[in-house]
Amino acid sequence: MQPSASPRPQEEEINLFEYAAVIIRRWKIFLLALCAVFIGVALYTFLMKPVYEASSSLHVKDVKGKGELLGELSLNTTNPVNAEIEIFKSRSNAEKVVERLHLNWLITKKSDGFKFKILEFASTAKEPVYRIKMTAADTFEVKDDNGDLIGKGNAGVLMKKDGFSLLITDLKGEIGDSFQLELAPFDNVVDGLRNNIKAIEQGRQTGIIRASYTSTDPVLARDIVNNLVLAYLEQTVVFKTEEASRTVSFIDEQMNGLRGELDNSEKNLQTYKSTAGVINLDGEATALIGKLSEMEKSRTEVALQKQQVEFARDSLKRAIKKGVIYSPGIMRNDPLVAGLAAKLAELEVQKKGLLTEYTEAHQTVKATQSQIEEVQNKMLAIYETGLTNLTRQEKDVTQQLSVYEKQMRRLPDVERDLARLTRVSKVNADIYTFLLQKHEEARIAKASTISNIDIVDPAITPGTPIKPKKAQNLLLGLIFGLALGIGLAFFQEYLDDTIKNADEAKRAMGLPLLATIPHIPGPDPKLNGSARKAEALITRSEPKSAVAEAFRSLRTNLHFSAINKEKKIILFTSSFPGEGKSIISSNAAVIFSQTGARVLIVDCDLRRSSLHKQFSHSKTPGLSELLTGDITFAEAKHNTGIPGLDLISAGTTPPNPSELLGSEAMRRFLLTHRENYDYIIIDAPPVLAVTDAPVLTTISDIVILIMEAGRVPIKAAQHMRETLASIQAPVAGLVINDKTGKGESYGYYGGRYYRYGKGYGYGYGYGYGYYSDEEQQPGKKVSRWKTLLKFIPEKIKKRFK
Repeated sequence: MQPSASPRPQEEEINLFEYAAVIIRRWKIFLLALCAVFIGVALYTFLMKPVYEASSSLHVKDVKGKGELLGELSLNTTNPVNAEIEIFKSRSNAEKVVERLHLNWLITKKSDGFKFKILEFASTAKEPVYRIKMTAADTFEVKDDNGDLIGKGNAGVLMKKDGFSLLITDLKGEIGDSFQLELAPFDNVVDGLRNNIKAIEQGRQTGIIRASYTSTDPVLARDIVNNLVLAYLEQTVVFKTEEASRTVSFIDEQMNGLRGELDNSEKNLQTYKSTAGVINLDGEATALIGKLSEMEKSRTEVALQKQQVEFARDSLKRAIKKGVIYSPGIMRNDPLVAGLAAKLAELEVQKKGLLTEYTEAHQTVKATQSQIEEVQNKMLAIYETGLTNLTRQEKDVTQQLSVYEKQMRRLPDVERDLARLTRVSKVNADIYTFLLQKHEEARIAKASTISNIDIVDPAITPGTPIKPKKAQNLLLGLIFGLALGIGLAFFQEYLDDTIKNADEAKRAMGLPLLATIPHIPGPDPKLNGSARKAEALITRSEPKSAVAEAFRSLRTNLHFSAINKEKKIILFTSSFPGEGKSIISSNAAVIFSQTGARVLIVDCDLRRSSLHKQFSHSKTPGLSELLTGDITFAEAKHNTGIPGLDLISAGTTPPNPSELLGSEAMRRFLLTHRENYDYIIIDAPPVLAVTDAPVLTTISDIVILIMEAGRVPIKAAQHMRETLASIQAPVAGLVINDKTGKGESYGYYGGRYYRYGKGYGYGYGYGYGYYSDEEQQPGKKVSRWKTLLKFIPEKIKKRFK
């Protein structure tokens, strides 16, 4: 009787209780993942060294030029905030901080209580690592990383030897105190410093820059930020006043030389007037001298302008060569220069942003770089054009001076000499006055540039760390732990190819379900072994329980579907050991006897017999002795104490169980006593463990398959079905056993792993062997992993092929 399997529903309604059931079934992996992630995050959080952040706020003022130098040329500069941020984070700034704070001097392995100050440290060694040890008061010795002595030194005295120099002061400690001093690669330290520098504009177009730095040392974080700000201010002043400073220096040089010439020219004029007796010039000579003086002053002014434009051009060329940001300070009032300067700053910031996502080789970065080069070339062209115009203007002034000088030579000798001396004195005086005026303008412009950046808030020592964020980390650890646990639980459920419920069993086996046996409560652990086994006969001890009712359902289904007067021998078997077939067969025998029927239960599991324990009898004598003719049926039969129920125990384990069970003596035994009993219940060994069960099915009327939910892989169950079908075993149906009491909550396999003893058994490759109870034969346990691999679903195997 083999009804077709029930069809799988095409659409299944989502049931949250089923999802919850998966978590409950896989609670071990779920809890393991949750605990592992949460505990890992907690350990990381509480063991992590606190990280502090110090910050400072700066105000970038939009200062316009207040003074003008040399007519059209402004000495004041203004950079966009984004450009100022890049200047703040520049490598030159970081290098200054590393130098000032000696961040490349790494002090480690310092003895407790050892105090000192290092004022100078330098080394030409490839890997400079030194061990400094205090040998006496204010005295120390230096050894290299190999332990070789470099030399000895005294506190406050510079120690120099073979490319090594060290100056230590305030040496306080105990003799023997030491520390390790290492000179880290300067560039590496600078790169590490820059990676931790942050500078952003607070708000939109506020001009407020927030600069910050993170470190595990709060004091160091504060010092680094404040020194970064100081270096930035100094660099900003240099950038913004470099041209003005050069102008001031140029004017100072001109004035220093001109001051002496002015004194000499005035003395020469006075001396000539006294000697020649001439005091004043006529009107024509005076006018000519005035013109000459103006032209000399114009030539000096053009020279200053030319010098400034040359400096601006050279600064732009240097910026292009070094690949740094350039902001012009000359000709900012020129609309073309101002527009190009704004465009250049915008493109530089745009390129900086692109480089955070792309490399220099990316097309977008290349396109932006091309625009930058185009703007730079236009600015160079403007500077070159300005120099050309100034050179032409200087030539024109020189030519005009030549005309006036020719006129001077036509004057009378005495008047000409006086005019010459008067001209030199007046020109020197006018130029000196002009330079004084321009010097003051340049100095004022330079001073006004310094106030372009204001410190709003200097950095202070942070008191609270920004990392780790304990509450946030623990919450995230819990969330990720839950997510991982749920994911692994469902993944394990996906890999689980075992039969977990009656529907899956019917689909896999193509057999009807005769009964589902609920969990039979465990016996009192205080009882001895036999008494505990006897308590498993719940149909006798608790006849009104739900479990007993399930066995009555089994009896009824068998009665209506299969049993009649000709079908009396009922065989119970399973796929593997430990699925509960002996418990179910013994309780079924009890439930049949409770109807008034005469029942004989026979323990044919000669290798692992257990029925005698459940009925509190000895194992021997039993079936093996009966079949070999050593005893009679009356001697082998045991009274169970239950009306109408007799027991034949297994007896002594024979060397050839399969041959004995398949013998003619076994057949005669069953045929003889089926007339004396209404039912003969056979407790047979597992089908996939040994050949005993298939042999017995040929002399049985009914075969009932016991299956523990959540333990038997689908392939194993189907193999069992195919094995029985090949010998045309009269399989009536399935009984699902909730052995553990967890419903569908089962792992892949439970119980011990057995193998045959004495070379008389054989296995089916499912990882199960079969020992006798009396003799535990030596042998290796079968690997659970090898067993698991045999039942990995084919759909999983195909994915890895």
